[in-house]
Amino acid sequence: MSDPPPARVLVTRATGSWPGLVARYAGTGLAIELAPTTVRVEPLDPRPAERALDALSTYDWLVATSGQGVKALTLRLAARDRRGLPVGLRVAAVGAATARALEGTGVTVDLVAADPRSAGLAEALKPHLASGTRVLLVRPEGGPGLLAAALRSQGARVDEAPLYRTIASDLARPLAARAIAGEFAGVVFTAPSSLDLWLDAAAERAPALSAALSRLKRIAIGTTTAAALEERGLPPHTVAARPDEDATGDAIARALLSSTC
Repeated sequence: MSDPPPARVLVTRATGSWPGLVARYAGTGLAIELAPTTVRVEPLDPRPAERALDALSTYDWLVATSGQGVKALTLRLAARDRRGLPVGLRVAAVGAATARALEGTGVTVDLVAADPRSAGLAEALKPHLASGTRVLLVRPEGGPGLLAAALRSQGARVDEAPLYRTIASDLARPLAARAIAGEFAGVVFTAPSSLDLWLDAAAERAPALSAALSRLKRIAIGTTTAAALEERGLPPHTVAARPDEDATGDAIARALLSSTC
C-alpha cells in the first residue's frame, strides 16, 4: 500500500520565494506550497504620494503601516537618488515586523506600537502629537483610512502617501476553491490583506472559504497579521517570531507537527 500524500500547507507568498522552507519539509509528511493571494501594484493616482515625498523634510513624523509600505517607500526614495530620511524626521511603525523592515533599510525607528493595529498606533503616538504636528502616513491606496482619522482627531496635520495598491492575485479565486475542497491542512497568512482580499476574491463563496479556514491551522507571520485575523474571527494558532523563512518554518512545526523539523 502506498503512503498517503503529505498534508499541504499554503504560504501566501510569491511562488519560489522561500525555497529553503519547501526543502525543510520535504519528506516530513507536510508539503509547503507558496502561492500569493495578493499582489502589489502601482497606485491609481500617484500624485498625492509624489507631493508628499517632495515635502518630506517638512514633516515631524513618518508613520509606516506595513512592510510592503516600507518596500515601496525605499524604491521611491531610491528613484529620487535619496538615501535615508531627512534629519529630524521621527519614525513610527505599526508593529515589530514593520519596525524590522524599516531598520533593515537603515532607518532608526523611534516608536513601535505594542498593539499592532491602527487604534494601538494612534494611542501610542498620542503623547507625541501637539496641535499642528505634521504626520506623513505611508499606506496602501484605498481602505478605510482609520489611522489618519484617529491622528487628525488628536490635532495632527496628516498627509497620506499611498505608494502602492494591493489587489487580489489571479490565484486567489482558484486557491479559495481548493481551500473549500479541503486541500490544505494549514495556511500561513503573510499580511492582513492576504485574508481580506482572498475573501473578496471568493465572492459568493466567501462564507464557505471562511468556514474552511476555521477548520484548518492558521499561522500569522507577525503580530499585526495576528491581530487582523483575531478581529475577523479566525485567530491564529501560532505566530512566527519573525517574518522570515526560518521563523515561519518553526511556526508551521508548532502548529502542525508534534516536534520541530
